[in-house]
This record gives sequence, C-alpha cells and structure tokens, in this order.
Amino acid sequence: MTSAPAPTQAQRINPVALSQKVAQQLDRRRDGEAYPVMVIAAEPTWSHEPVLALPDGRPVRVVPCVSPLAIWEHLVADRDDEVLVLLTDIPETSLKHGLLSRVFGQRVFTVEPWDLVVDAFGAQVPDAALESERWAGPALLDAMPPGGWPRLATTVLTREVALRHLAAARLGLERRGGGGPDDLDVAMLLRWSAEPGAVEAFTLLRAEERVGLAGWLVERFGGPARALFALVDGGRGVDTLPLGLVCEALWSKETPEAVRAQGRVDQYFGGLQDDAAIRGLADAAVQMVGAMLTDRDKEVQRQGHALLDRAEQLVVQFNAAGSVDQSPILRTGFTRRLTAAAQALAAGIPGTALDAALDALAGHHLAQVESERVLRVRMAQRLVRWLGSDIESPASVADGLRRQIAEWGWVDRALHHVWAGEEAHPELQRAFRTVFDRAQQRRRELDGAFANRLAAWAAAGPGNDGDLLTVENLLPRVVDPLIRAERPVLLVVLDGMSAAVAVELAEELCQHWVEYDPLAGAEPGRRRALVAALPTLTAVSRTSLFAGALRFGTQSTERQMFEQGRWGPGARVFHKGPSRGVAGQVFAGELAEAMADPGHLVAVVINTVDESLATGREGDEAGWRLSDLGFLRSLLDLARSSGRAVLITSDHGHVLEHGGEHVKTADAASARHRTSPSPAGPGEVELTGPRVVAEGQRIVALWDSSLRYRPSRAGYHGGASLAEVTIPLLAFLVPNVTDVPKGWAPVQARHPEWWEAAPAAASAETVAHPRPTPRSRRKAPAVAGDALFDVPQPMPASTAGPVTGAELVAVLLGTELFQAQHALTPRRVDLGKIEAALRALVEAKGVLSTAVLAQRAGELPARAGGFVITLQRIFNVDNYPVLSLIDDGRTVRLDIPLLRTQFGLPAGVA
Repeated sequence: MTSAPAPTQAQRINPVALSQKVAQQLDRRRDGEAYPVMVIAAEPTWSHEPVLALPDGRPVRVVPCVSPLAIWEHLVADRDDEVLVLLTDIPETSLKHGLLSRVFGQRVFTVEPWDLVVDAFGAQVPDAALESERWAGPALLDAMPPGGWPRLATTVLTREVALRHLAAARLGLERRGGGGPDDLDVAMLLRWSAEPGAVEAFTLLRAEERVGLAGWLVERFGGPARALFALVDGGRGVDTLPLGLVCEALWSKETPEAVRAQGRVDQYFGGLQDDAAIRGLADAAVQMVGAMLTDRDKEVQRQGHALLDRAEQLVVQFNAAGSVDQSPILRTGFTRRLTAAAQALAAGIPGTALDAALDALAGHHLAQVESERVLRVRMAQRLVRWLGSDIESPASVADGLRRQIAEWGWVDRALHHVWAGEEAHPELQRAFRTVFDRAQQRRRELDGAFANRLAAWAAAGPGNDGDLLTVENLLPRVVDPLIRAERPVLLVVLDGMSAAVAVELAEELCQHWVEYDPLAGAEPGRRRALVAALPTLTAVSRTSLFAGALRFGTQSTERQMFEQGRWGPGARVFHKGPSRGVAGQVFAGELAEAMADPGHLVAVVINTVDESLATGREGDEAGWRLSDLGFLRSLLDLARSSGRAVLITSDHGHVLEHGGEHVKTADAASARHRTSPSPAGPGEVELTGPRVVAEGQRIVALWDSSLRYRPSRAGYHGGASLAEVTIPLLAFLVPNVTDVPKGWAPVQARHPEWWEAAPAAASAETVAHPRPTPRSRRKAPAVAGDALFDVPQPMPASTAGPVTGAELVAVLLGTELFQAQHALTPRRVDLGKIEAALRALVEAKGVLSTAVLAQRAGELPARAGGFVITLQRIFNVDNYPVLSLIDDGRTVRLDIPLLRTQFGLPAGVA
C-alpha cells in the first residue's frame, strides 16, 4: 500500500481575494453553469462568513474540505442556487478523474498571489524588487482589506507602495485612527507597539511574513525600528515606549550606575549591541509620549500617562532611580527639576541660577500637563525678581494707585498663586512659604505708607483730587464725553474686582479687543485706576459710581440715580436679578434689547468676584479667567456686534484670606472697618473728611491685609489697603476701529519689567535662522586706471561707543539699503511714520502692540495691519525676520540685533 502524497504548502486566502479569484474564473467561462462547484487549492480553514456575494450578486458558499470524501459529499448533496467553492490542500493529482469531471473546469484552481494582488491594485505587473520578496505575495493576498486594495494610477505595482499598504493593514493604522499607508512613520510604529494586543497579533503572523515585514520596516525607518523588533523578538514589544523613555535617561549618562543599568536593559534587546538604534528609539519615544500627554483626545492622554507609570516601574526594576533624574519626560526627572527650582527660590537671589532652574522645569514634557504647578513656581520666581528690585513708597494717593495698577497688582496676582501652594513636593512648599512671607511683608510696608497718604488726602476733601480719577467722577469724566459724541457704550461693573483680577482679565480680553486709555490725551496710553469711596463697601462705592457723587444706597438707589441722571435718555443699569435670563437664555431679553439699541447707555453689574469672597471658589485655581465671570463673555460678544465701546471697572477691590488674624472689636461695621471713637491701633488708620461716607465722616479702617474684624471668610473689603482702595479701569475697542474716541490712545506697557525674564541676546524667532552677512552699504570712489566698477564697502562701525536709539534710527534711515527697500514698496509710506514707528519699537525694547505702534506712528487704527505689513516688506530683506508679528498679529517684534546686522548699523541699544 502506497502512502498518500504529502499535502502541498497551502495558501491562506481571505474573502476578498477568494471572491476576486472566483469572479475571474466565472467571467472567463460565461457560457457554463450559473452555479457550479469550484475547487480551489488553499488552506482548508474558513473563519469568515460562509456565504459571500460576487460583484454580479450571485452568492458563493465557501466550504473547507480536508479529504476527497468531503469533496465528493458536497458534489452529490442537494444545494440551493449558489456557487459552491471548496477549499482543499489536496494536490490535484490525488483526486480521481470522476470527481474532477463534476467540478468547474475539471480541475483544481490554484491561487497565484501576484496575479490577484496586482489586479487588486489595478496594476498590470509587480516590479522586480517586489516580486523578489517571495513572502510578500501571499501576505498581500491574506491581508487584503474588505474593500480591496486601493486602485493605483500606474501599471507597475512597486515594492514601496505594496509593502506600505501591507504594513498599514497588518499594523491596523486605519482602525486605530493613525491614518493611512502614506502616514506611516516611526511615531506610528511606536504607537502601534503600545496598543493592546497589537504586538501579540504581529507575532501570530506566519514566520516568513513576520521576518520580511519587520526587515522592510527596519530598512525604511532605521535604528528605532531595529530596536523595536529586537524587543518584539524578545517578547518585550509591549514595553517598547516605556523602555525607550528609560533608555533616553540612561544613555544620556556615563556614570557607573547608569552603565550598570544599561547592562540590565540590554537583556531586553536580546543582545542587539547597537547604541545608535537604542538612542534613536529613545529619542522617538520621548517625542511620541510627549505628544500623547498633550493630545486633545483624553483617552490618548490617559495612555500616555500609563506609559509613564510603566516606565517608572521599569526604573525601579532596573534599580536606576539615581540615573534618570535628568530625564526630560519621566516623573522622576520632573520631580528633580521641582527640587532644583525650590532650592533656587529658597535662596531668594534673582538671576541666572533661578532663571535656569525655571527654564529647565518649563522645558520638561510634564510642564504642560502640570501647568498649574509650574505657573505657581513661575509666580514665585517673579516675586523673587520683584523683591530684588528697588521700590519706593508711594509719594501720594495718585502715585499709589498708579503703581498698584501698573506693578503692585501684579505682585498681588503672584501672591495669590503662590499662596495656593504646591500639592506634593515638601521642599517646594517650604520655598513658597519663604517667598510669600518676604513678599507679603514688603507689600505690607507699602500698604502702611499708602494708608498715611490716604488719611491726609481724604481729610483734604474732593478739592484735592487734582488729576486723580475717583469712583464718583468716572461717569462725568469718561462716560459723558462718549455719550455727547453719540458713542454707544457698555459699562460693566465687576463688583469687587481688584487690580490683580483686572490684569488677568485684560490679558485674555486683549486677544480679541484692543485696550485703550480713555484719558491719555496727547500722552502715551496707560492703564488707569479709580480711587474708591470710603469705606470701600458696595453700598458706598458702587452707589457713588452710579450716582456720579458720593452717596450711600442700595440697588434701587443706584438704578434711580443712574437712569434719571444726565447719561442720556434710556440709560439702563442691570443688576444680578434683572440681568439673568429664563431657561434657555444667557441673560434677560430686556438686556439684549437694550444692548441692541446703540442710542442707550447700558450698565451691567456682575457680582461673581464679590460673591466669591464669602465662601471661596470651587477648585484650587488661583487666577480669574473670562469663563469664570458669569455671562461676561456673551455680553462682550453683544457689545462687539453693536459696535459699543466697553468700559470694565469695579466699585472696590478686595484682599484674600491668607492665614490672617482676627482682631476682636465690638463696633465692627464690616470685616475691615469700624466706627468707634477709639484711636487707630496697629494695622489701622483713621480716615476722616468729606470722602468718608459714614456718620461723622469718620471711620477706622484696617490697612494691614492680614487682619480682620469678623470671622474668617475667603476674602474681605471695606479697609484701606491698596488692593481695596484701587479700582481698575479697563477700556476696550474692537481692532481696526476707524473712529477712535477723542483723547483715547492704545495702552502700551501691560506688565512690569520684572514680570518677564530679561530678553536673550537673540529672540526665539531668529535663533532658527542663520544671521545674514551684512550687505554692502556705501560705495568707495573708483580707483583711477584700474577699477572698472565702484567697489561696495561696508559701513564702518562706530568707534565712539554705543549710539542711542534715536541715533540708530537716524543712521538706518540714511542707509542705501533702506532707501532702496522703501522705494520698492507699492504704497510709499511717509518717512516720518516709519521713523516714529522705529523709535517707538526701540524705546519699547523691540516689542509693542500693533495698535500702539500705529498710534505712535500717526497711522489710523484701521490701517494698523497694512502698515505693519509694509514695514515688513521694507525691513525683512531676503525674508530674514527683522520685523515679525506675534500673538496672532496683536504684537509687533523688532529684532534689533538682526536689524543692525542686516543693515550694517553701528552698535546701539540691545
């Protein structure tokens, strides 16, 4: 008895390829039986739907057969109107003639992978490189997606195209949201390794395909792919990304501990012995996981944090904690940078060491994830800088308000953030406390000096106001001129808004509005402040605001005095109740109607800040954002659409509870002032005179922000500190407005110098560009008899020392290059405007808002954008960014060192 021949190496076939093969054969024999039985040489397994549909609609039933008897049983069995396809790995020579005579074509059809694959791609032939990859044909056939391979526009199917599609299918890029074959890169390959079950599915591929596909990916993507598949071969593929993060830290050090840890990690790579590949994997892993941590998709962020957690487990496993503390992405590295920042803050010395520690912290990949923690460290850094600056006590009430709104309100803002504290790092917690106590003490000294000035000023009466803007003269001095000019106005009163809240709010609003100084006149614009009525309570100061005179009252008093005042017919004020809408409305329809009528002055009171002083705010964020302030965002959108000028102010400021002391007194009229005749004690000041709206025109108020008369709350007002007495005034117009109110000018400096670090020698925008070679500027006389042409010579550098900003601009305007560039502009800009713009930029150290630049140059606000574009055409020779727009076009930056280089100017301002 002879043994049966061994089965052939059968080809696995998927539904798409099988349907394609059956349709091809049936099309070639259209005159045959409509529903024949077809035998196809293939692996006799079928895990898909038993019935397929051909393109012409005929059903195809697929049945695997492992023996001739199984084939014969299906031949003689009754069946419906359907094509029957039998899959078998039995060689045709082992099937008897009687059986073959009853099947379609009297033969067993073999599957030629390249024929089906090329046809599926819409090509005609594979290129030689692809055909030489013997494993690729069966793999492409087996991996063919349900919709088939995409049709190509070329007749030749190339190796690159085919294997890219195969890799994308086997790695599941599309179903994982990673894009298509053309998007395949190292990042996607690494991301694939972290997907649950992805590496396991790859290891289940046939060995020849697994080896071939990995080889092509390594050829295509180099070292990172080589390291990845070394891990896959060693059964560690799922740890590719966390291992890469660990390797980045270990391979960046040469310490004995790091080298020992590297040896332990090498075992995972199966003796790869390729440092370049491991370093490539490490760099790619850091970039990949860093991007995942800040991805918009919360699930992707979660996966990124899970990878970090696994990396930290591996650090412990490799006993490498001491070698990864400089990692730019591991939590260990972030904690180490927090420690360095804490040590620099505790030293309390502003300068290079502190700035370097903060820059290193901000450069860590977790800085954006832990943005609130990093912000608080940055705020502490700013307080250290402020403490290192020279500060004089306020010379007057007006001087105190000016400096509170321009500088000390920023100190208060930083203090609030630092007080909010650090959640987990003990050393940083101690550093915060040290910095806070030092800054708070200095702040207390300024408040004490201001209280003395306030007492003298209040006693002198309103005639001593001078040019000082008070709460009761806001309407006559600022609003009334707008009404007379028939300018529609929205007045927003954010009850309790302090200077610290205002600087944050203005920062956000300036992204969409332009801030103006309504009282600038011919002077440069600056942010203004009002002095509150005394005591600094809503019933006094807000009533005085709406009455236009010092008064005490309630909401009804405010409404009556405001709506019956001289602010134009139809003036309306909306308090909390009347301004709120019913279900489905942001605010009341009556308010919306008033806003839509440009002939009416509209005032709206928003109590969000004042109400937060009672019980605090939800969450631990210290700052205020537009979204925190009720319906203010929607209200401003209405103001924009109706063309209103917007004024945002308050009735008083506030101080926050920062571990203060309860001072017991029987006559407390508020948490921060009392009315008894007893003299002022420590932390108190006696205030008398016409500005004090109280019985006998006298009160005793607390100026020390750490004291209170009543039980603890989140914050207080009623006292005499700068934060309570100073009322910010913010004025806004839409960008590119054509009719700026008379006397209004854009606000220039928006933060004190110590708020930001000292500028580097080269701006971030110019670092990425090579410095140009200075162009020749002047012509030397021709040499008689020898030279055929004038020889250009560079302008000699000044030997008399650095020049002033004005001299630098004057020299620039006289250069040949500037004159040539100016002559080429389509619309010749007046030289006087260019000179004024350059001087303003130089004086501002190269950074100025677009609106301010236009105003300083004498250009109309509506033409500010075009004016800057014209300046860029003049100064950005050869596309070097001498003049650039930042902050989405809201700010202009002049790179002064690059300007000097490009135009061959002498040394000037830095």
